[in-house]
Amino acid sequence: MIKTIKLSKTESITLSNNVGWTMEYLDQFGHDIIPDLMPLLSSVTNLVAGIAQAAVESGETVSYKDAVGLLARLNSATITDALIELAGLRFVDIVNITWAMAKCADDDIPEPRVWVRQFESFPVDVIVPEVFNMVLSGMASSKNVKRLQKALKEMGSLKPSPSMTSSSPDLSEV
Repeated sequence: MIKTIKLSKTESITLSNNVGWTMEYLDQFGHDIIPDLMPLLSSVTNLVAGIAQAAVESGETVSYKDAVGLLARLNSATITDALIELAGLRFVDIVNITWAMAKCADDDIPEPRVWVRQFESFPVDVIVPEVFNMVLSGMASSKNVKRLQKALKEMGSLKPSPSMTSSSPDLSEV
């Protein structure tokens, strides 16, 4: 899939999620993409573990639909831990992933240090959700992509539950 992300009135980036972007990344940065994606994967894992713990504590069987509701009942420490893990994703990693996807869409893109200088700003709040969706849809089955995108959309509309507490559950048993 090729997608153009509008950064401002005058700037945009065209990206490709063809699996070739992972090879561009490897060739340019000298290592596989997975270590740089680990903070994101770890964050999602912590949230899933928190959902499982909430289900165990409530005696519920977790289905996809239930997971969204259970997420709203996670305690703040679990959510904070997941956000801290996500913070391990460095800004430069975001730039590098975006560059590799842009390079896959257009072979004429210069090396990253030159390429990134062309932008007045690099709004990660605009770029990251689009890049994440493209990475996900390029590396997961369409069935699982749709499920995760739906869950993320539903999670974005959730409001914190009054039942959230400040203590962190022991996830070592999950």
